[in-house]
Formats: sequence, structure tokens, C-alpha cells
Amino acid sequence: MRINLPYVRGYWEDCIKSDRLDENLDSIIRESWMRCRKLKVNPFRKHVEKLSEWEMSFIIKENAQLIQVAHPIMEGLYDIVAGSGFVIVLADKNGYIIDAIGNHEFKRSKELNLVVGANWSEKSAGTNAIGTALCLDKPVQIIGAEHYCSKNHCLTCSAATIHDEENKIIGCINMSGNYSEAHSHTTGIVASGASLIEKHFALQESNKLLNVIFNSISEGMLVLDEDLKIKRTNKMASKILGISEQEILSTDINSLTKDMDFIKKILNIENVYYNLDCNLYIKSRRIKCSMNAFPIIVNGKANGIVITFKDEGYLHKIVNVMAGYNAKYNFEDMVTKNKDMKRTIEFAKKAAITNCGILIEGPSGTGKELFAQSIHNYSTRKNGPFVAVNCASLPKELMESELFGYEKGAFTGAAKDGHPGKFELADGGTIFLDEIGELPLDMQSKLLRVLDNNKITRLGGTYEKKLNVRIIAATNRDLIDEIKNKNFREDLYYRINVMNIKTLSLKQRVEDIEILANYFIHRLNSENPSCFKTLSSRYLELISNYSWPGNVRQLRNVVERSYYLCESNNITEEYLYDYINIKKHLNLMSDEKVATIEDKNSEVMTIEEMEKSSIRKAIKEAKGDLIKAAEMLNISRATIYRKIKKYSINSY
Repeated sequence: MRINLPYVRGYWEDCIKSDRLDENLDSIIRESWMRCRKLKVNPFRKHVEKLSEWEMSFIIKENAQLIQVAHPIMEGLYDIVAGSGFVIVLADKNGYIIDAIGNHEFKRSKELNLVVGANWSEKSAGTNAIGTALCLDKPVQIIGAEHYCSKNHCLTCSAATIHDEENKIIGCINMSGNYSEAHSHTTGIVASGASLIEKHFALQESNKLLNVIFNSISEGMLVLDEDLKIKRTNKMASKILGISEQEILSTDINSLTKDMDFIKKILNIENVYYNLDCNLYIKSRRIKCSMNAFPIIVNGKANGIVITFKDEGYLHKIVNVMAGYNAKYNFEDMVTKNKDMKRTIEFAKKAAITNCGILIEGPSGTGKELFAQSIHNYSTRKNGPFVAVNCASLPKELMESELFGYEKGAFTGAAKDGHPGKFELADGGTIFLDEIGELPLDMQSKLLRVLDNNKITRLGGTYEKKLNVRIIAATNRDLIDEIKNKNFREDLYYRINVMNIKTLSLKQRVEDIEILANYFIHRLNSENPSCFKTLSSRYLELISNYSWPGNVRQLRNVVERSYYLCESNNITEEYLYDYINIKKHLNLMSDEKVATIEDKNSEVMTIEEMEKSSIRKAIKEAKGDLIKAAEMLNISRATIYRKIKKYSINSY
């Protein structure tokens, strides 16, 4: 039974002043206040934790489906309470507000932090409906002085948690207004809203799964009703036929197949056809296919037909595209505050929408492939393959066959059916030639010919195959110097360097170090839901002043290593000392001759000792698993074995 609310203020004052919790307090409130005291929440706190704009963008992205499902339901709930001064908010599983409706009506929304980005977990805002509901996983109403923080005593808040199909909490819906408007029915309203969101979310997930399954089928599919009208199709059918899904739905099956007899037989005698050779006709084109057809049986009667078909040429292309990888990064993945970097990104976007050759130049670790993938995904070729080739890693004797493919019998050990090269795999898309400066001159000549006529000839082949491939090249070498030294063809240089992009070293964008480090931490937290770690201010200070010779790649590796080695939620500077010589690179030593770091006992530690200590620590953290330890140190298995032998380390 809920106590008389006017008395709560007195109980709250007793709690704050004397740490006394009255027995008459509702158990939910009493236990929440106890948690707040343990969390050392300031009851006179004016503001809750609030995410920055870029941090919030990640949270919004992660919860996009929940927001999409919940927003129209929140609008429906708001229609019920419109004019009463209530605001309806949606929070994620951690208590961050990700959507809000009615702020314009509830004038104190901003003052009371009922805005997107604010954290209403108990740790941040004390006892409140959102944080307490998330903590208890049940509907909660908090009125007036029941709030642990005095600033919220003017509020009445009702909240209920939202679950996914596995009954895991994915968010929370809350209704807040003036204390004077408190009513028990608001809890029922938000509970009903949460239940409705859960049902819609589950339905969307089911439909999504069905669509994924339908569109993941490697064959074209047509679903016909009993009148032989096409009622449903999939993306593969659209790709094979070369028309949109909507156009397929409006197509007459008779004009598509020009053979209705076998289709009618399926309905009349319920036959099933497998691997039937047939022709499909679309817009005066003939497509030779292999077809399967079988009836849809409902209550013992055929009331429709499912047709699947495949074009071997198209399927071969799809297989090659899958083998040739795809581009996963976009320009949105590039985190920066640097003006020059922003200008470079804008130029890259302009270059992307052209079909010009692009040369990306810059030191190792500065994101040349990130740019290449982003350019591809920003271009009209984004639905085509993205094939990355590291020219430096190709053995000279296999270079031509890897790039241009080979026919059967081209050489001893060749696959009996031949093999497509990287350029064929990239047909209709983009090929990324990384470290192009490593290509030998004879291959440069052959590459130039391909670029000039857009045709390749397989090794051992007798005919040319026309291709539609966009070239993006990258190098960390100075190609002008390579031309002067006769190591790179001048005509090839000007052929690939129509659009030039120069990536920046991390030393040229020091203002991005902190934001990049926090970005990597956020990604790691997302990949490890059970952990939520942050970087200490000292850690950020040290990395911001480090030279980073390995650029962004090195920074990412160091942050990732620190993340997995640190057992607490706050990553401190000690996790840097085993990896980089902080005092040397930050010029913190007065004596330039000193190239070592002092440990906790003020003993000097050489670089080798630091390396030895780091390996020992990683092996300990990995509980003797050397493969895992190598991954934590970002070195190969062979390297860690060699180092263990060199330093005589006990590997457990």
C-alpha cells in the first residue's frame, strides 16, 4: 500500500540528513534510495549525464529500429494526454533518452533534462521512473519527493520496460509531467504502450527475418496465386531479369514464359518440376534458365505456384562477387574535427560520383583503404563488388594470373576449369590496387593496357573479355620519385592519378586523437555488451601528445589492447607504458640521453624489458592461451613463439 505522499518529503529529508529510512516508505522507493546512497548520487544534483552530439549519433543508430517502432505508438499515447502538460520519452537499455514527444508542452523539459541524450539511470539521476524501472524490470511510478534528487521533486513519472523476443530489455518508455497531475492510470498507459511496442517490434523482427530468408535465396523466385498472377518476388529475380521488383509484379506470366501448359499442369495435377530448362523473355531479351516449379497446397488443394529459377551466367557472377569481398566502410565512419581532413572527405565524395581513376597517397595506417571503400559505397557502383588487392603481397610469378585469371591448362597445377582474376571479380564494381608502387614494370605495362581498353585476356586465353571496372589505387611511396628512378611508368601514373587524394598522418590531425580513441572505445563497448569502459583523462592526455608513427592503425591497436588488458571500467595510463615509450616520445624527460622508462620501483626498464613484461602480462591475461595473447598484443603466432624463446618466458 502506497503511503500518503505529503509525508514523503519528511522521509526524504531524514534520509538525506541522517541516512535514516522510514519503515513506512514503499519498498520500491526505500530500496532505490539505498542503491542511490551506495552509488553516491548527489541528491542536490542539478544536471544528469548527457552525451555529446557525436556520441548520441551512435546510440541513435544502434536503436534505430526501436525508435522506428516506438515513435508512432508514442504519438498515439501522446494523443491521449495532449494538453495535460505531459512529455513522453523513450530511453535505451542504459537509460539514455533517444526520443521525446511533447517537449513543447512541458515547458520545463530542457531545465529538467527530459531531452534526447540525457541519462536517466539511477546512477545518473537517482530514483526515477526510467532508472528504477530498468533496474527492477517492471512498471514503476515515482511521484514528487520519492525522487532521490531534489530537482525532480516537481515531477510525476511513470515508466515501463520494453523487451525483445528473447525477453531482454531493449529500452523503456516513460511519461512525465507536473507533480500535481499525478494519477495511477498513467502507469497503466505506459505499460500498455510498452506491451504494444514489444508486439510491433516482434512482428517487425519476424517480417524482417522472413524477408531476409526470402531474399537470401540464391535463385530468382516467383509466387503465383491460383489465377496465375505474380504476387511476390525477390531481389534475385529482379537481378536476373534486369527489371525492378515492382515491374515483375505487373508482368504477365504468359509473356514471361511463353509456355503456360506446364504451369497449368502444376495446378491441375499437382506436378512438381525440377531443373527444367526454359527461356524467360523480358523486354525483347531471352534469358536461358534452369527452373523449378511446385504447387502451394492448402487444405489438400493447389491454390498457387512457387517458381524458382537461376541464370548460370548471373549466378557465376554473384559467386565471384562474393569471393571478391565487399566494402563495409562509409564516409560516416570517418571521425574527425580536423578542417583539412573534412576538406579531403568532401573532395573524395566529389571524386566518388565520377568514374575517374583515383590515386590515394599517404603514410601507412592513415586510412587509405577506408577512403577507397567509402568512395565505392558513395558511388553509383555501390551495389557492385569491391575487390581489394595488395600488390605488395602478390608473388611475382603469380601476379598476372591473380589479376587477370587463367584458362584451364594454362600452367601446371592450374584448376581444371580455369580461374577468374581479380579484375573479373570486380566487374561492375571497383578494384582497389593497394601499394601499386610495388608492381614490377612488366605488370605495370599490362595494367596500363587494361586501363586503356577495358579488356582483359586470361593467362593462356585467346580472347579478350570486356569489363566495366573502376580503378582506385593507393601507395605510401612518392611515385614522382619512383618515376625519376625508373621504377614506375609515367604514363601509368597519369592514367591512375586523375583524382588525387592525400591522407593525413595523425600528427597532422592531433585534435582527432581523443575523439578517435573514444570512438574505438565506443565500438569495443558495443561489441562487448557486458563491459562499459572509459578512458581516463591522463590516458587521453598522454596519447594526445604521442607522435603515433603508425598513425590511426597504431592508435586503434593500442586502445584495443588497453581495453582488453584493463580489468576495471576506467582505463588508466599504466596500460600505455608497456607498449610505447611515453617519456621518450612525449619529451617528458629533461635528459635527452635517457631512453628508458622508470617503473614503480624507480628502476630503469629497457625496451627489451618492456617487451618482455608486456608479453608476460598478455600471457597471464590470456591464462596461458598463446594465440589469444598474440591477438591481444597485435602480433602473429610465430612472433610470440619467437619472443617467448628469446626471453625464456614461462608460457604456462
